[in-house]
Amino acid sequence: MAKPNKSSFLVSLLLVTVGTLLLPFISSCGKGANANPTGLNTQLQIVNLSPDILPVNLYLNFIKENSTNYTYPTNSGYFYISTLQPPMQLRTATLAPINLVTIDSTLKANSKYTLFITGFRSDSSIKNSLLLLDTATVPPLGRGLVRFIHCSPTSPPLDLKANGTGSTQWMAIAFNKVSKYVQLPVGNYNFTINLSTSPDNVQFQLSNVTIQDGRAYTIYTQGIVGRTDTVAFGAAILTNNLLLKTTR
Repeated sequence: MAKPNKSSFLVSLLLVTVGTLLLPFISSCGKGANANPTGLNTQLQIVNLSPDILPVNLYLNFIKENSTNYTYPTNSGYFYISTLQPPMQLRTATLAPINLVTIDSTLKANSKYTLFITGFRSDSSIKNSLLLLDTATVPPLGRGLVRFIHCSPTSPPLDLKANGTGSTQWMAIAFNKVSKYVQLPVGNYNFTINLSTSPDNVQFQLSNVTIQDGRAYTIYTQGIVGRTDTVAFGAAILTNNLLLKTTR
């Protein structure tokens, strides 16, 4: 009679062990759409360049994503997002939020994006704000990538020059337009932003910018050409350093 009892005990022990091993798997399967942001490996940054939008919040798939408002002309820096599902919305940071911008694009995993909030709330031109994929192909050894974005409402077309030399990709960029990435040898540069109609008329300069090997950068404008108040014209540079080893 001892042998059957021993067999039953071993069977029970085996079942408990198997159940313990399967429990984490079953639990993870049940989470489904609530993927960990780190698992998605997709990051977003928001640059609020709308002079009159006032503070806003980000909603992804109708759920508020941020804890700190986005205000002019700050850059949030990259952060992991909780879902890739649209819509992406910008709503006023008020007790009764008003939706100002809706973007229905489905984001990609393992990517980086920047949302440039551009235009004016007063004329609804902020609806044309730019959601850009920052991930790019790795350039040849000893080179970096630079693109130029015109985010200055009511301002004329602009040119970008690196140490006094322009590129056809950086010429006559109109408001809300984005150039392609341009390869530059690694080194230090003085970037100038000029009026396209007056190539020697420098509106702003970014001095001593270091372009590193295998990095991608975005130079963008803000404010309005000709203004000297809180929306005076200026520019800044972002590092978009998530690069692909193969061409998309």
